[in-house]
Amino acid sequence: MQRCGLSIYIDVEGARHTLALAGELDMATARALKRAGLQACREGAQELVLDLRELAFMDSTGLHTILALREHCGALYLKHEHANIRRVFELTGIADLLGTTPSAV
Repeated sequence: MQRCGLSIYIDVEGARHTLALAGELDMATARALKRAGLQACREGAQELVLDLRELAFMDSTGLHTILALREHCGALYLKHEHANIRRVFELTGIADLLGTTPSAV
């Protein structure tokens, strides 16, 4: 089975930092997301947006990493279009805890 890894694209607009993820967010790649998210917070991000529209797979490690970033960074928003990713948030009961992106994003 070939692993596709994780790519993280960063866009900064003022105090809003968007991390667009592509590929797989799992035990092998979650550390890269955590580093990028914490770096954004250290650089003054007041809003952290995780764009998950190109994310093909996410496991519990990825979910845990997103929750950890929420604790460290405060305002964290998600963009997700894929039903399989949205379903992970719904099944775990975390959908209501994490916000989706404001309409201005």
